[in-house]
Amino acid sequence: METQKIYEIFTDGSFDDVAKVGTYAIVIMQENKIVRIIAKKCNVQLENSTECEVFAIFQAINLIQGSLLNKNITQKFWLRTDCVVARDFFIEDEIKIKVFENNLTLLNTIKQTYTRIKKILSKKNCSFRLRWIPRESNKVAHKHAYSAFQKLKTTNNKKDIVLIDIDSFLRLLQGFNSNQYKVISYLFKNSNEQKLILKTQSEIAEKIELSTYSINKIFKEFIKLNILGKIKNGKYILLI
Repeated sequence: METQKIYEIFTDGSFDDVAKVGTYAIVIMQENKIVRIIAKKCNVQLENSTECEVFAIFQAINLIQGSLLNKNITQKFWLRTDCVVARDFFIEDEIKIKVFENNLTLLNTIKQTYTRIKKILSKKNCSFRLRWIPRESNKVAHKHAYSAFQKLKTTNNKKDIVLIDIDSFLRLLQGFNSNQYKVISYLFKNSNEQKLILKTQSEIAEKIELSTYSINKIFKEFIKLNILGKIKNGKYILLI
């Protein structure tokens, strides 16, 4: 087995209480060097800044599952958040914090995903920690979450937050690989309100007349690009 790898993963969120739209940032570090930064709009309806912070951690966990796990390496994943309430949401056995009351499906998905990643890593003799850090120690993630938020707010002269509709997004994708377009189009059209896709790769392959091998390859590409997250076999979530 190769030498162990330690990932420090910092998360942060920015939220608009009026527009009810937020952004999140994930900063991955190894040996005190930044190796990857992701800053995006939250792709689900959120109600407050705490939900935004929890969602940022959830996306980081999806990233671990989707593109960082390596069965041949001993790995340590140390998640950092400057929101103590978001940390408590994950580590407390009972949910005492009032979040996602209007989206219980997402709440349960987040909790199940957190439990699953801990179980997976314990079986691999790896480790997974979620800890609170002060804001001054989380400056990079905060900077990128806020920068993404500012870009959303300046998309028009009124400084309203404008989101691209699905049809426009799909038209943009038509210039890419035809099979990739067929898959992403199918995922968008068959996802539920929480952006979940509750179908196996074999079922999707049969519906759009592609091989299961092709679907598996495209899914891996989407996961690596942080377009898609895998929760478990037959359960995926769109991350855009």
